[in-house]
Amino acid sequence: MHQLFLGLRYLHKNYIIHRDIKVSNLLFNQKGVLKIADFGLARKCGALDELMSPCVVTLWYRAPEILLQSNKHTAAMDMWSAGCVFGELLLQKPLLTGKSEMQQIEMIIDLIGTPNSKIWPEFSCLPIPKKFILKHQPFNNISHTAACIRLLNLLLVYDPTKRSTAEDSLQSSYFHEHPLRK
Repeated sequence: MHQLFLGLRYLHKNYIIHRDIKVSNLLFNQKGVLKIADFGLARKCGALDELMSPCVVTLWYRAPEILLQSNKHTAAMDMWSAGCVFGELLLQKPLLTGKSEMQQIEMIIDLIGTPNSKIWPEFSCLPIPKKFILKHQPFNNISHTAACIRLLNLLLVYDPTKRSTAEDSLQSSYFHEHPLRK
């Protein structure tokens, strides 16, 4: 994860949003150095908030703002995807495996609770919430080590403006813990 955050920090500092971070786009060379691959959906953005099409990011790694039809793409969407990759590495299976956008939204709600304007001020401005009623789910259904959970909780946040950046994620105490013994 540390190498992924280093790569994302580099991209984001250069105003590049990858828009398709997923396990299969993360490659390792013989020395164990991670390379981010497949820049087919990547975009260079002057202010990291250009309006773009919502048809990006593999469904299982798609940020809630994109699922809810926001056309404002920021580096935060890559960070959500990184959180999904992190969860997948921890669970040794994909974290969110929706078969449709609606099912993916429901799985996110089951994991981190129901979004609302209190925790995500722009939520009520998104077009999709007006079209359907989201089920109510209390927040945060994740369990693991404390530092691990803190980092995952910083990545899997509804409000993209409150989501951890690559730079902030690199400072996580998770990267200073000793590995757990088996």
